[in-house]
Amino acid sequence: MPKFASCLMMMFTEHPLPDRIAAAADVGFTGVEIQRPYDQDLDDLATKLDRAGVECTLLNTPYGDSEATKFGRAAIPGEEAAFLDDLTLAMDSADALGCTRIHVMSGTMPADANPADHRATLVSNMREASDRAAERGITLHLEPLNHTDNPGYFLVGQAMGHAIADEIARDNVKVQFDLYHTQMAEGFVSDKIETYLAKSAYIQFAGVPGRNEPDHGEMNHPFLFDMIEAAGYDGWLGAEYKPRTGTLEGLGWAKPYGIG
Repeated sequence: MPKFASCLMMMFTEHPLPDRIAAAADVGFTGVEIQRPYDQDLDDLATKLDRAGVECTLLNTPYGDSEATKFGRAAIPGEEAAFLDDLTLAMDSADALGCTRIHVMSGTMPADANPADHRATLVSNMREASDRAAERGITLHLEPLNHTDNPGYFLVGQAMGHAIADEIARDNVKVQFDLYHTQMAEGFVSDKIETYLAKSAYIQFAGVPGRNEPDHGEMNHPFLFDMIEAAGYDGWLGAEYKPRTGTLEGLGWAKPYGIG
């Protein structure tokens, strides 16, 4: 049976963020993603995680305040020192929440930029970051996104993500496999599962189009979930979608998995 985490930045937004933890646990989620906890009382969140008996499965490095860094800065030349500051904040927050996984946001590449410069920056930054994260038992994730939702994002496509992870060559640097972003960027999701699942650290999903519940549109999520389970994947599947109405009203897709 797959194990599902709820992305609390998108789901259960009927409640303040700290109260979303219990709301997710009450319907059967055993994990929650708290992507950006940086404006929250971490001790309060940690207490609520413990009381609810759920795991914080993932958080993201912070967003910056410029066009280049609005989706992170790991691949942005000239932002190396700020990236390490972001990493430290993310790791401190992860430690406080008992989380062992951090999605490292790459950042946005200007149209006239040299991709090779951004790639070299990302590789160098991630090698330094991996050494620091290893001291804390933290795994760092690179996630290929798509240019519809994240225009200009440096890292797009599973092949690119895995090639860069191979170049970084650190045991605690993994690729995050988002089914939604993969479909939006390149399609052929089942083929990508066959090719990359064994080397993927974490899975996320949402319906296409719209990034809503995985019960509509052009992707057959029950088929994909069965395929993932049959392949022996035993990690988390993160529900990272925007409910069309209320979160509870949209959990029909999850009932076969004991949620809802």
